[in-house]
Amino acid sequence: MAILNIVTSQTGLVGVLPSLAYIDTNDTEAAVLATGYLNKAVEQGYQFSIPCLAAISTRTSPNAVPAVGWYEIVHSGGNWSVVPPVAPGSVVLPTIANHIATFTDTVGTISEDPTIAITGHNLQAGLATGTSGYIASMPGTAARGSLRLAAANSAGDTVTTITNASMAAARTFTIPDGGQSASNFIISDSATTQTIATGSLALTLGNLSALAGNVSAGSDAHAGTLISFPSTTANGSLIISALNAGGAFNTTVRNSVMGQSSVISIPDPGAATANFLLDTGASNIIAEQQFVGISNVLTFGTGTWTVTRIAEGNYVSRHTAADETSIIAIDITPIIRVAASKGFRLDSFDYIYSIGTLAMDAHTLTLDMIAYADNVAVSVTSVPVTATLATATQANPYVTNCTVTTPAFDVTADSKYVIEITANNAATTDFDFYGIMLRFSQTIG
Repeated sequence: MAILNIVTSQTGLVGVLPSLAYIDTNDTEAAVLATGYLNKAVEQGYQFSIPCLAAISTRTSPNAVPAVGWYEIVHSGGNWSVVPPVAPGSVVLPTIANHIATFTDTVGTISEDPTIAITGHNLQAGLATGTSGYIASMPGTAARGSLRLAAANSAGDTVTTITNASMAAARTFTIPDGGQSASNFIISDSATTQTIATGSLALTLGNLSALAGNVSAGSDAHAGTLISFPSTTANGSLIISALNAGGAFNTTVRNSVMGQSSVISIPDPGAATANFLLDTGASNIIAEQQFVGISNVLTFGTGTWTVTRIAEGNYVSRHTAADETSIIAIDITPIIRVAASKGFRLDSFDYIYSIGTLAMDAHTLTLDMIAYADNVAVSVTSVPVTATLATATQANPYVTNCTVTTPAFDVTADSKYVIEITANNAATTDFDFYGIMLRFSQTIG
């Protein structure tokens, strides 16, 4: 393919500028616009008067119908070249299919791929009639994906606007990897619950605050914990974790009215598992035992009683055999707290005794609460007890549990308990009194 004919002058136009030239070629337009396209023609003696406009015919193939267009001939850097003309309203060639055209000056010159393309109003991708569109941004490296802003169907003909708040300086916001094909942004104000379905939310610096709501860990049937770390590495953590409550019961930990700022520390229990002691409720009640021996007996009553050593460490108060009835009185001094469900509650006691040689005639027991007040008769209130005391002989001592029918905390000031045992012995009954093991509950707080 080559230049077929060149005409550079016409009668009557010599010296007229810009000059005109006519070039017939079977080259493509891309070949014609190559730098130095006319160098060979000039070497062959053709002359062009600058400035010069040329009507040039080009072809897309040797046998194609020629296309004629106006071009400008320029001489620059030792090369004679053909360039598209620069004129008001002209198009800078060549162009690329599907690229957006923009103005390059104020006289209507159109080109493409500018550094910045500007619209003085709005930019729309797609049509409201149901043709979708998106705005895509490509990164600086090939084949590394793109960032798209694309609309999805809403429940109605509504508009979703993304806008910025007032910024104090230039900001760059990075969208983190969601870790899966579909993820959501967390926004500051929402009428519905926002959920991170997988992964974790971590704050490198700063605080996580619920200004007018709650902070939850986990959800119904999905366990979650609140974890706080100390300032020194590898020094454990404080974990607040919920366990099954046996029902839909909420446990709330909160402060009382405080008169000052306070730091309340959890002491080291010295064991892998431990419990808090509370000032009310079943968990603040500690089961206690206390032995009341022969030295705490107020009186053994009728008959002769002798402290007797049966074996090493085994002492009793022994009744000298005789057909007589004795009343044994044991003094119990409780811990008094003048407040409901406080102090000392006698739940039951074990009565320890032995019967030998001959069965007893009868054997009974009572429990009384004794209360004192200034210039008032002593108050004696019977406390019901469920107990069946033995009368038959046996080789070893009896340990008979006596249950307080309705145990209650003693909140009466200046009061105590007295147990009275009525031992009705036969003529040759050998009766020994060992003592009473109190089983009681004591409150903390």
